[in-house]
Amino acid sequence: MNTALHPLQQRLAAAWPHDFPAGTRIEAGLSGGLDSVVLLHLLAALQPRFGFALSAVHVHHGLNACADEWADFCRNLCREWGIALRLEKVTVADNSRLGIEAEARRQRYRVFSDGRCDVLALAHHQNDQVETFMLAALRGGGLRALSAMPQRRPLGGRIELWRPLLEESRETLESYAAEQGLAYVEDGSNGDSAFLRNWLRHEALPQWRNRVPHLDRHIVRSIGSLQNELTLLNEIVEQDYAYICAAGAFSIARWKTLSGARRRQQLLHFAKLHGLGVPAAESTADFSRVLGTMKTVSAEWPLPHGKIHAYRDTLFAQKTGWQDTLPWVAGGAVLTGRLKNILPENGFTLKPHSFGMCEKLLNEECVIRAANAEDVIQTTIGRKNVWKVLQESKVPPFARRYWPVVADSGNRCAAIANIRVSVHHSSPNGAIPVFDKFNCFILEPK
Repeated sequence: MNTALHPLQQRLAAAWPHDFPAGTRIEAGLSGGLDSVVLLHLLAALQPRFGFALSAVHVHHGLNACADEWADFCRNLCREWGIALRLEKVTVADNSRLGIEAEARRQRYRVFSDGRCDVLALAHHQNDQVETFMLAALRGGGLRALSAMPQRRPLGGRIELWRPLLEESRETLESYAAEQGLAYVEDGSNGDSAFLRNWLRHEALPQWRNRVPHLDRHIVRSIGSLQNELTLLNEIVEQDYAYICAAGAFSIARWKTLSGARRRQQLLHFAKLHGLGVPAAESTADFSRVLGTMKTVSAEWPLPHGKIHAYRDTLFAQKTGWQDTLPWVAGGAVLTGRLKNILPENGFTLKPHSFGMCEKLLNEECVIRAANAEDVIQTTIGRKNVWKVLQESKVPPFARRYWPVVADSGNRCAAIANIRVSVHHSSPNGAIPVFDKFNCFILEPK
């Protein structure tokens, strides 16, 4: 590679993020196409100047007959340039709800999120930004969609996504590749106008550019304004959320003090925070109306990846299959053994309690399982149905059916986790089994 900096390299160097210190691990997405090859070449040229660790990742989708050839190209290119390559194969199912392209993107970003890097660099450029904006407009997108792609955003965990070429045109990248003698692969599907993005790129946008001088510049300026407004909106959403959750849970009463628009934003924010997917605007408005006029104790909102439950004054978010992560539920498991051993082995802690479990029970063979409708627990005034105890503790209905109990050798309920111990198995200053993740479901006593 040439030691003198090319103008494109100079611009990238001048805009280099000040918060990327020497040693920052940057992984570049490498498809093998023009854009990603140019980005990797630029980063390799600037690596000596900024002292970061550079690697690349190629996602093999298996959707194109040339997929193996592209993977080989990326492997050989990285070997030639002395850059470590992570090559990941994914299976892209024909997801009728998302569409195969969206499913491929989902799998690709899942791989990106698994990287052992600080920064994932992607080669999206100005033309991609314009196309993304136009696609959002054609599909009726709101502010977030029309804001297109941010230059930087969190990707997951400690990884940050970075798009350093957003201000550069594809023509600039083509010129750079030609001047530097860079080889790259061509994806024939990019010319298929059956895909809306390709139709925009090859047919619609060229005509609009002929009619409207500086079209791209105008759109990019609009995107900048929208991103500023989105930043402001996000600040308001965060402030509202802090107010709503001041007591540690999502308070419906506090949510009701907001305007209608801010209520809907909070529901979207809550769903996004818990990875439940993006609901349709009509669905969000409908649930907002239900919450605002709710006469019943509970309600639920089905979402793409789970549900939001409203119970009394609190919202709870649960992903689909959440119960399968519980050791006493997953795969029909039966947790049997010496109680003192199986509790910590399955995520429980023993906490001091004025009338907790006696030492004798802790050393006996017991079972940890989900409560059922027939379970009763012995109290100082007689027997009480376990689900009734959970109801009195204001545990939401969706959690009651999975609530962990300790059963003795006769399968009798000896303790309700986090809540109560049977008088037959308790002693002063004993211990109660607690599954910390379930504390949020106990609304009474606070």
